[in-house]
Amino acid sequence: MPAPQPRSIATYVPPPRHTLHQSSSLPLTPISYFAATITSLSNSKMLDSNALGALTSFLSIVLPLVGGGEIKPEKAGEAVRVLVRTVEENAGNLGTSGVRAVVKCVGVLVAEFCDLKEWDSVALGFEWLVRFSLDKRPKVRKCAQDCLLTVFKSFGSSGIFKKASKSIYLLLKDHMPLAIEMTTSGFVDGSKNQAMPISRPEHQEVLHLLNVIKHVVPHLSPKVRMKMLSQLLKILSSQFSALTRHVFDIISAIFETSGTEVITSNAEDIFRSLVSFISSEEKNPVDSVLYAATLAKTVLGKLHDGDINEWTTYFPMLMESLAGLLSSEADVALQASSMLRVLINHHIDGESLLNTKNQDMEDKATNNAEIKAVETTCTTFYNLLSASSQIPSEHFFSVVAFLFLKLGEVSAIFMKHILLKLGDLMNATSASGSETKHLQDCIGSAVAAMGPEKFLGLLPISLSTKNYSCSNIWLMPILKKNIVGSSLRFFMEHIVPLAESFEKGSRKVKNSVIGQDLQAYAHGCWDLLPAFCRHPIDTYQSFGALTQLLIRFLKKESFMLENIAIGLQELVNANKNALASDQGSVQLIEVRSNEMLNEFATDLNTRCLYSKKIASKNLKAVASSSKELLQALTNVLFESPSETRKHLKGAIRCLVSVCDASVTKEIFIDSLEKFQLLDDIGEHGNNDGSANEKEGGGTDAKRSLILDLASCVVEGSDNDMVNLLFAVTRRALQVSDEVAQMEAYQTLSRILEKHSWFGSSQFAVVVDLLNAVKSSANITLLKGRFACLQTLLIHALMSNEEGRKVAYDALHGISSKLRSSSDASYDGLYHKLLTMITGYLSGSSPHIKSGVVSALSVLIYNDPDIGLTVPDVIPSVMELLHSKAVEVIKAVLGFVKVLVSCLKPNDLQRFLPNIMDGIIRWSSVSRHHFKTKVIVILEIMMRKCGSAAVKALAPEKYKDFVHGVVVNRHGKTNSKEGGNNDARPELSDASLKGQQKRKRDESTISAKEEGSARPWKRQRDKKQNAGKSMGRGEHSSHYRDLQKGKLDKNQGSEARNFKTKLSGGMKHKKRILTNRKDEGKIHKSAVASKSLKRWEGRKDRKSAAQRT
Repeated sequence: MPAPQPRSIATYVPPPRHTLHQSSSLPLTPISYFAATITSLSNSKMLDSNALGALTSFLSIVLPLVGGGEIKPEKAGEAVRVLVRTVEENAGNLGTSGVRAVVKCVGVLVAEFCDLKEWDSVALGFEWLVRFSLDKRPKVRKCAQDCLLTVFKSFGSSGIFKKASKSIYLLLKDHMPLAIEMTTSGFVDGSKNQAMPISRPEHQEVLHLLNVIKHVVPHLSPKVRMKMLSQLLKILSSQFSALTRHVFDIISAIFETSGTEVITSNAEDIFRSLVSFISSEEKNPVDSVLYAATLAKTVLGKLHDGDINEWTTYFPMLMESLAGLLSSEADVALQASSMLRVLINHHIDGESLLNTKNQDMEDKATNNAEIKAVETTCTTFYNLLSASSQIPSEHFFSVVAFLFLKLGEVSAIFMKHILLKLGDLMNATSASGSETKHLQDCIGSAVAAMGPEKFLGLLPISLSTKNYSCSNIWLMPILKKNIVGSSLRFFMEHIVPLAESFEKGSRKVKNSVIGQDLQAYAHGCWDLLPAFCRHPIDTYQSFGALTQLLIRFLKKESFMLENIAIGLQELVNANKNALASDQGSVQLIEVRSNEMLNEFATDLNTRCLYSKKIASKNLKAVASSSKELLQALTNVLFESPSETRKHLKGAIRCLVSVCDASVTKEIFIDSLEKFQLLDDIGEHGNNDGSANEKEGGGTDAKRSLILDLASCVVEGSDNDMVNLLFAVTRRALQVSDEVAQMEAYQTLSRILEKHSWFGSSQFAVVVDLLNAVKSSANITLLKGRFACLQTLLIHALMSNEEGRKVAYDALHGISSKLRSSSDASYDGLYHKLLTMITGYLSGSSPHIKSGVVSALSVLIYNDPDIGLTVPDVIPSVMELLHSKAVEVIKAVLGFVKVLVSCLKPNDLQRFLPNIMDGIIRWSSVSRHHFKTKVIVILEIMMRKCGSAAVKALAPEKYKDFVHGVVVNRHGKTNSKEGGNNDARPELSDASLKGQQKRKRDESTISAKEEGSARPWKRQRDKKQNAGKSMGRGEHSSHYRDLQKGKLDKNQGSEARNFKTKLSGGMKHKKRILTNRKDEGKIHKSAVASKSLKRWEGRKDRKSAAQRT
């Protein structure tokens, strides 16, 4: 029956209104309408279907508006009875909407107005709601279920709570015969993913009941949940049915809301049912099988976390059922392997098993439930491995590998048979390496877990002396890849003798092919040295003996050179990292390559290989034996080809970093004497540097070898040694060929990088050296030179003002050279230079940031197009205006003044919004002349882009300020907006007066405070310097001039050397100060009107324009 239209409700509301008229004392309120409607419904036999529908709909609207407590519990119970009777007596006349309205009203009455502490008050309404929760009409059923859930949540008495729970349980028990019938009658069609439609109403009712229970089960009492779980397990068979997913949903809700006491009493039935369902995966849908596995995993986790020993009984059962899924389709096997790894990770603790000695563990295995569970699990995987005639899937190996790693050393006991079986598979297979990758990864996990000592005890590499046949040779690459935390002594006592036996056999065997194979096997054993140097546990005990073993291999063309170099680096770096890190530990997972385990890498326990104390002892042991090793490595470095030197240099660098500086110095000086180069550089390099002629090829080759060594020993050198290294480097740059210069640049770069004191104290010397070296088209030399300059610039920008000026000149020289070159490749280098400089804007030090901004000011003064060719520069600088560092703000405002002065009006328009947004916030800060500087910038922008364009961009908060700048500017000049592009900024008269009021000593104005010089001083300087051009080399002071306000560009030639520039700069500074002093005297005696000043200013600008 369709719902009544609004007209029907209006038509049939008069009965309650008529009732209200009978008692004129009742007000027209929701409660009075409710009472009148209930009264009308109490005579429902007199109403037709339309009237019933209208009244019930009206009541469902009015009742929620009734305030709490306005209906007494007795009246609420009476109203419930009226509504129930109305539905019972008029079921044929009341349509779906009417029944739904009544259900909603009953729910509100029971939850909000009935006595929730008395069962008799709520029993009728509660049971009636339960009944309609199973109704065949979806809308009615949904409304009843929602109301029932609300009623459950409102119960406040444990007594009513228990009775309501029992009512639901009894309803389920009454429907159990039908549920069992549905389970056993096979309501599944031929496809295991599709349940057959259920046509019988009573069967539909069972499904509706299960749906109701799923929602209300969190609100049932624990006792009822326990009984209900027991009933549900009876209808959960090993075969999928129409009820399976509903039952799984309810069981999941019970697990989530119940403690271990509910689960423990039914644990055996739970696992029997779920494991049976999982094991019958061929008959059941995949998603339901995985759902069952998830439920079983949840239960097992609750038992384990609750310290209930029964988990050890059920753990092997679940593992066995899930392991059977590993041979299923790829998607199922993947999810099953993921679940298995989670179970292993959560329930197996290899660390706790390590507390029991190997023999004791074997004896106690039958008494310890946890050990028995692990044994049973390992047996399960062994049986699966043995039952397969083919190599198992990658998912199987991923689980076994994870089990190896989780058990750690004790896997040698529990998984011994699995390892032997894996070895048999490798020996029996004829498949290629790619096809056995997962098998090899699994074996590699066993190596990492139990260590090579125990591993090779179970699966040894051996040589038969009778027929020279070898076993398990395929293990060598696996061992090399996965050994970690082993013993140096084991390498010397077992691996070295094995290698020697192969070598001896290769000499005795008559068959040349076999002999070559045996020789290759011997080299394979020696190749394991770097792996055994990976976090060895006995470094400080065994390193001395290892040194003596290795020295005999350190000779020209030895096959061991690379292995020794890599091994030493592994060993030293691991200990240095342990000292530098918070914890001296390493994860076993790092050394295996099975990609299937990556997601669990962080969950694996770490094995603490050595603490900081042990690492310190290890490095002391290395340092004590380093002299012999360093000498041997140095000798072989000089004799080896270039491709071998890379590894040797890395080893030397590591040893130098931990040994005494005197050892390094002694070896280096001995090497200089060996090549007769010590006298060549003089006492610590105090040569005059006047040599310009290239030397012979022999000397260059010797110097190149020395520089190879020098680049290695930089890190461990003291100050005296650093000066010696620099002397060698300087001499090479002055007189050597390009090959030696490459090495020299590399050494110099490392000196500047590792010893910052040298870059700061010897800045000018290094710059002079780099400036004196003839440029080359060799790109490698250019890269080396730029690397040195980059480090130098960092030191310079962090230094004092004089150092900064030198850095700015160097930057200017580099950028000018790159821009003026006709070589197209220089454009890319120029952009890289700008990008490099801009990158330092993110530095942590305000001093560095301000230095970088000032450097960019120099560059943009000479090349205004930087803002267009490298768009990120200007926004990056403007972002610094959000900083609170005064030094940074000063530098940025100076940069902006240079930018707006140099850019053409059309180009400036592009950056106008960004500039305005950045600078305007500082217009309210008078300290440090920020406000004055902002005014100057605004006036320049107004002159170039027009006042209207600038005013339009001003935020509302600053519009009055910008308007004042416009008025003052018009008051001091009648020039047209957007005048000469080369116009320079002038201060307004208002700001000029403000400046004149400040009494300061003019001679103390610092050049580093950009723009802090008074503007009228700048104007007088310009007048006195009119007609003077900058001489050759004077552009070294162009940034100082820029800081003083002299923004006219200089088109002079390149700079002379830095000493000349610095002296010239000092003379220029004295000349400015003298001029200022004279001007001060003139200013005191001169009185000029504003109009005269403006006239003089225009005259100066015209004169300057003519000169340019």
